[in-house]
Amino acid sequence: MQVKLSIAFSIACFSALVGAVKLGTRAAGGYIQNESGTASFTMYSGCGSPACGISATGFTAAMSQLSFGSGPGLGAGDACGRCFAVTATEDPFSPSFTGPFQTVVVKVTDLCPASGNEEWCGQTTSNPTNEYGVGVHFDLCEDTGASSTFFPSGHGALTGTFEEVVCSQWSGSDGSELFNGACLAGESAGFWPSVGCGNKG
Repeated sequence: MQVKLSIAFSIACFSALVGAVKLGTRAAGGYIQNESGTASFTMYSGCGSPACGISATGFTAAMSQLSFGSGPGLGAGDACGRCFAVTATEDPFSPSFTGPFQTVVVKVTDLCPASGNEEWCGQTTSNPTNEYGVGVHFDLCEDTGASSTFFPSGHGALTGTFEEVVCSQWSGSDGSELFNGACLAGESAGFWPSVGCGNKG
């Protein structure tokens, strides 16, 4: 009986160790990165010096810190260079508004920091949704035309869904073929929870 218990204990310890190793390969700091889910959307300007370190001419967006994978001043998060199809379904401030709503594909190039943006980007591991009940926020760049295509006139804050997609669905460039893949430096990476990009904060 003691042998069986010892074996069971060893297996449990090994499983926990493996789990810890897997967790360690994710962006440091306990980030939550899912390939699809619900999201909220706003817009911002001044996208020329993004947290990922590389700007782009196609539709781009900043992502909420808990999913971005890095904090302010800590470098590129694992979201950098990943592409997402974002779809609006509702205006939380005008529930009677029924659209038309759009879907666009954006590349994440920037961070929406939690501090100072608690309403939209304040998700934490203990409270993983923002004030609108969604786990991820995308702040679409006005400078690249993403916001004017995505937002109906007079509706600058929306909720809906997101899904990670291959970057061949994204129309844009930063002048370097390396950044036109799924990652910052041209690595090949699967959708989240894969961490092949290596852009850990």
